[in-house]
Amino acid sequence: MSSEPLLTFVEAGKTYPPQRTPLRQLWSHLRGRQHGASGGHTALHGLSFEVFPGQSLGIVGLNGAGKSTLLQLAAGTLTPSQGEIRSRGRIAALLELGSGFNPEATGRENIYLYAATMGLSREQVHARLESIVEFSGLRDSLDMPVKTYSSGMQVRLAFSVATSVDPDILIVDEALSVGDGVFAKRSFDRVMQLREQGTALLLCSHALFHVDLFCERTLWLDRGRLRAFGPTASVVPQYQEFLDTLNQSAPPPAPEGAADSASEPTEGLISAARPELVRLVRAEVLLDGVAGSELQGRSHESHLAVDIHLQVSDQEPQPRAAVVISSDSGKIIGSAFSAPGDIATQDPQGNARIRFDMPRVALNKGRYRVGIYLLCRDARYVYQWVDPFAHIELKAQGSHQGPWLMPGEWSTVYSGDPSQPQPEAPRSKRDSQVAD
Repeated sequence: MSSEPLLTFVEAGKTYPPQRTPLRQLWSHLRGRQHGASGGHTALHGLSFEVFPGQSLGIVGLNGAGKSTLLQLAAGTLTPSQGEIRSRGRIAALLELGSGFNPEATGRENIYLYAATMGLSREQVHARLESIVEFSGLRDSLDMPVKTYSSGMQVRLAFSVATSVDPDILIVDEALSVGDGVFAKRSFDRVMQLREQGTALLLCSHALFHVDLFCERTLWLDRGRLRAFGPTASVVPQYQEFLDTLNQSAPPPAPEGAADSASEPTEGLISAARPELVRLVRAEVLLDGVAGSELQGRSHESHLAVDIHLQVSDQEPQPRAAVVISSDSGKIIGSAFSAPGDIATQDPQGNARIRFDMPRVALNKGRYRVGIYLLCRDARYVYQWVDPFAHIELKAQGSHQGPWLMPGEWSTVYSGDPSQPQPEAPRSKRDSQVAD
């Protein structure tokens, strides 16, 4: 890693002046003084940090916290009101995809225009043109005006250009997976590939799963001020706890990059055609052999099972399944992932079935959500998810606290000569039930 940073913020912040009507501006001018010079909106207070080659920085915070302002300052589309920002190397920013296009120009012309804003010469763009077109999948529409493109097509073109310019710094604002289907997965893999090749990454995302996956350090903003900054493993749990406390009743946001977030899987006969990647066909959640969406059982006695029917494709022959258990408010309590290769196809159409079993559910009394996820082989990308798929409500005796029942035993420790054999202490009935 180079000792010289690619990006440096030195007490850099952004304040917008107050909005004034033309009449107020004229009145201030006639009076010979500028009223309202104070009272502007500070979107981002002074921040200081450095990003080195190969490093990745996650940025989290609620809407309005100043995340997009920080990224625009880093990209150079905004100038700081205070402090200093230094950068070197080529910067590719995925902020508002397609916003830099000329709608009257063709897709081909916009490739050259968009790449030129990132510092590429016409010859350099020409050398990359074929790979950009191939990645976007827009070859048949390349010579049509961009104003005829759908929003999804514009997203494809912008992403293909921005990630093909060999950036030293890649800035991503809620755009890790764009489009749908095959392109969404490929775009996710492209960002991962750039990161592994040494590109510095600034990632702003509400999907904490992606921040945890990509970023070594995370910066938490709250109303324009720095709330926490440090290793992701330390900052993300703090932010998640803040979210849980802030709104216990709200369901969690969908995982970014989920290809299909339908609340119900496809019912009926399995399709005769293979899917593009992976598709959930149907599933069942069973508690003590009873299937349903609202199930009741007993803590440490009931048996939870999840049957998942899916279809896989040649492009993703070894997907993974996951079962996620959350509190009724959406806070994740635990998860179980299948291993690569656990899902085996049963016919030429790619049909497969996998089952997850949890005997003697070690959850305390309460109501819980059961979610089902389909992911790629390395569990980085979510193809499809249904969460909650079902709810389970458990009853239990005793005064145990917390969502799960801790395994273990209580025993009496006798004092005296440690060299002498100690009598075996009987266990209480309650302890035996929890430990067994």
